[in-house]
Amino acid sequence: VYSYGTDHAIFEGRYTSSAQDTNRVQVFGEGLMSERFDWEQIARVYDRLGQVHDLNLDTVAKAEERGDAQLREEQMAAEGGEIAVPTNCGQDIYDVIDISDERAGLASLKRRVLGITLRYSTLGREARYEQRLQLGGV
Repeated sequence: VYSYGTDHAIFEGRYTSSAQDTNRVQVFGEGLMSERFDWEQIARVYDRLGQVHDLNLDTVAKAEERGDAQLREEQMAAEGGEIAVPTNCGQDIYDVIDISDERAGLASLKRRVLGITLRYSTLGREARYEQRLQLGGV
């Protein structure tokens, strides 16, 4: 886990946390159906149904795994944002990072890096490299 905001500066940051688009998943396979729930999210925002139709799923266990994976993707997508930082050549996609941003009132916030963009800017008095990290939930 690499830390931003303490020794590694954050130029700017945008952090999001929202309700999941789907918190209940129905999975339909070859002659079977499974249903998975995220009860905590359902209690917060009521029922938001998503359906998966995949005839390659031929056992209940496979259908349950697929439903769990779909809910996990929804959980990760509900937590996000972006930070702009000085270039970190060791940063990789899918790394888990730790963010402490006093301006946003955050201390040790865990996020996963889902995208990296490197930018060179010549605006202002000095040229500057900056890295933008797209964030998702852990």
